[in-house]
Amino acid sequence: MNEDEFHKRIKEILAINHGKNDSSAQEIHQFFSNEVKSRSVKDWDNTVAAQVIREFEWATNTQPKRDELAEDEIKSMLGEFLSERGYKLSVIKEGTNKTPDCYIENDKQRYICEIKSPILNLDHATGTFKFKTSHTKLLNFIHTAAKQFKEQDPDHKLPWILVFSSSHFQLNWKTFVDATQGGVIDQKGNRLPDFSNTPAYTSAQLLIRDIDVYIWFQANARGKKFYQVSYFLNGKSTHINEVVELVKNLSHKSLSSMDNKISINNPRGKPRGMVGMKGDYCQSVSCRSLKFLPWFFT
Repeated sequence: MNEDEFHKRIKEILAINHGKNDSSAQEIHQFFSNEVKSRSVKDWDNTVAAQVIREFEWATNTQPKRDELAEDEIKSMLGEFLSERGYKLSVIKEGTNKTPDCYIENDKQRYICEIKSPILNLDHATGTFKFKTSHTKLLNFIHTAAKQFKEQDPDHKLPWILVFSSSHFQLNWKTFVDATQGGVIDQKGNRLPDFSNTPAYTSAQLLIRDIDVYIWFQANARGKKFYQVSYFLNGKSTHINEVVELVKNLSHKSLSSMDNKISINNPRGKPRGMVGMKGDYCQSVSCRSLKFLPWFFT
């Protein structure tokens, strides 16, 4: 972190936390600048500067700055991804009620799509990320999306696609798996920790099966590119033929060797929610919670 970046971040933190009885902004900038220089072997060490910023964020309970993508940027990236696979994205004009974001369509089929971009917050008290909070937010996103889909398509005549995009490598498709299964499932089939009795989890169970496909993109915010995609297909979808066709066509051109195709089979109260579509997926998640159904994509 060079000096310009350092002072820009100090200014951002002060804009949120600076009180009328605090030292002046100029004095605070000078204090922290001197702190960096006193710890540096040379006049200014970029690594030391980044560490001082982390300490200031911790002291003020300020969330670390993230490389985030704007909503329009994510739509543009999704549109490019779809275009390369024979589909197009058509934005839905907002009405009086909150509508889904767009349609995904080709000359044969149309799908309704909503895009959500969860973030991962840091717990300053423990120095760890708030994964339980993230699980709740993901499930709440499912609630919100289901409501939006029903407003737009009350009879569920079109398949519903919920897209997640994350630019934080620790907030990924596995976080979605854990959220929809009520916790991390170990080799013995136990949830550790167990969130399955929380209101967010229990109320989301039937809604999870209302949505036909979930797609999780891992994104590079600086490069504005998706670099991994995971497809979660609802095996109980009333539009099973249409969504199988969609996933087949989209996954035909992979983003990386880390891509996943997974079937959701979510009986209420049972931890075995995810069914793997790809052999190496079993290396990443407890094999007890998986079965392989190659017939979906043969």
